[in-house]
Amino acid sequence: MRNSIALFYTYIITLQGYRGIKYVFCPANISPYSMSELSHENEKRVESTHDNLMTFFNAMDDIFLSIDLIDMRLMQISRSCKEIFGYDPADFLANGQLWYQLIHPEDRHVIANDQAEIRKGKRVDSIYRIIHKDGTVRWVEKKLMPTCNEEGTVVRIDGIIRDITQRKAADEQHKAQEDWYKQIVETAQEGIWTIDENRRISFANKKMAEILGYTLDEMIGRDLFDFIYEDDKVYAAFHMGRRLDGVKEDLEIRYLKKNGIPIWTRIATNSFFDERGQYKGALAMVTDITERKLNEDALQKSEANLRTIYNNTDNAYILFDDRLNVISFNVLAQKYSEEQNKKPLFVNARLEDYFSPERMVEIQYVLSEVRTNGSYDYEIKTVKSDGASNWYHVRWVAVRNNENENTGFILINNNITASKLTELEREKITGDLIKRVIDLEQFNYIISHHLRAPVATIQGLLAMIKNKKTKLAEAEQAFEGIMQSTKDMDVVIHDLNDILQVRELIHEKKEVVNLNEIAREISTNLAQVLSAKNVQLNFIFEDDTALFTIRRFIYSIFYNLISNSIKFGKDEVSPVVHVTSYMVNERLRLVFSDNGKGIDLVRHRSKIFGLYQRFDITTQGKGIGLFIVKAQVEALGGKIELKSKLGEGTECIIDF
Repeated sequence: MRNSIALFYTYIITLQGYRGIKYVFCPANISPYSMSELSHENEKRVESTHDNLMTFFNAMDDIFLSIDLIDMRLMQISRSCKEIFGYDPADFLANGQLWYQLIHPEDRHVIANDQAEIRKGKRVDSIYRIIHKDGTVRWVEKKLMPTCNEEGTVVRIDGIIRDITQRKAADEQHKAQEDWYKQIVETAQEGIWTIDENRRISFANKKMAEILGYTLDEMIGRDLFDFIYEDDKVYAAFHMGRRLDGVKEDLEIRYLKKNGIPIWTRIATNSFFDERGQYKGALAMVTDITERKLNEDALQKSEANLRTIYNNTDNAYILFDDRLNVISFNVLAQKYSEEQNKKPLFVNARLEDYFSPERMVEIQYVLSEVRTNGSYDYEIKTVKSDGASNWYHVRWVAVRNNENENTGFILINNNITASKLTELEREKITGDLIKRVIDLEQFNYIISHHLRAPVATIQGLLAMIKNKKTKLAEAEQAFEGIMQSTKDMDVVIHDLNDILQVRELIHEKKEVVNLNEIAREISTNLAQVLSAKNVQLNFIFEDDTALFTIRRFIYSIFYNLISNSIKFGKDEVSPVVHVTSYMVNERLRLVFSDNGKGIDLVRHRSKIFGLYQRFDITTQGKGIGLFIVKAQVEALGGKIELKSKLGEGTECIIDF
């Protein structure tokens, strides 16, 4: 094709010179050409050359053509157009639109693009379909070369058209064959992959990626040994050496899935070499036999264990061997593992894969007790993402053979949430009843002592006013006494209302309360007091320390305890208040400590959280703050304790 184009362009140049036309070729890869007038002798030689070239072109299968863009006419076309299009050169010369009419309608946009490029003086190569005179569709390849005049305007087009129908059909047949082979490989039930001479994965089908849990992009180019189970790498290396000798073989080997779970496979391998006999890689057909392999192992190891399991109640069961590898499990155990550990159980998986290092320390202690005593029981509580709690009774049992040797363990997990919640609800109801009885006693005390006294005073003063012998000055004093007693009653009523609100607000919606946010709010709201009394207030929390609780209660507890520490500080000593948090036996402990005056607990311990109990009359107060704090803490299910010494400060400990 390249030689034909060269000859064609030689012909065009000669023809232009013969006609005395001065044209310049536009494409950058064609040197500019300018023809002077030829002598009569040269014209004869060119004429002879033209005839010879036309004879040569007409004998070729390709179509050679030339179009004059000035007169918009076809100037020349070779006879091979009869074979490709079915029409004679005369038909094309007579009908300038015939060549366009023969273009397949769906491909005419290609011609439109070609014309736009030609107008820019660019060479055009394109492939499209034409409709033969006999109605058949053929594929052609066209190459066009524009020619410009001295002003750079395209004045003619010269080109070659070749029939590539057979080549196109061969390409499509080859592609269809490739697609067919690809479909066979991709739909195979076995994994198929190949490695190169450097042991790198060069190809893998979808089934292979599915077996290992990777995407194809994650596998291609990686070392084969990246996927082999650690304990099987020596075995694999030995057989890899046999590949270099061209040995074909079937073997079983373990691979490691992306999620870290080992799988058993059966592989059939075959090497391939280049024409010089050099090893270029290997192909393997891989079948996942994990289920079969695990079933075989389970049948051998689990007979004694299964008898033990099914002699117990219907709970979640997991059987471990003496190395703490999973042997078997039931459906309920799988469900619990997916819910609690967020990962499924697998035979041969290790116990430590499902627990944190800290938790494994506790479990190792439990297993030591099981080895000694045969079993161990305890209860655990888990919290789901929605905040709901689940309770489980856990029992570990030792599995022993006829020689009383320990051969494994059974983990029995029983969901006791329903009974536990019933128990907790019963305890809560009992606690609430006790608290209500205490509240009633408190209210009775308040009414007896703090309301009855003002009422009696008011009654006495009213009787005095009613007495006609009472003087005006005495009556005015009586009115002032009545007003003061009324104010005292109002204070008591407000206090009672605050106490009752603690019970009502316990039903408020709970939320996640970040202690650092509470600390910032307290510091902001007490900023003036902190500055005025030069208070050093320190909060020591972890960044994410939080409670799922009632925000208003937590804020009130912080505010009251910190305010008390500031209010009851030592004279001439700047108050220092520390608030810290840490975990104690899975409970959050808050500690409020100060360097204040302290309280004599030897005398006042029984009254410390009582209503209207004051232990420092030098400072203004009502004696209701600690009562409210204790009520709020207990309403949230917490416990509060106070430690203090006169002159040494106070420490308040709250466990949630």
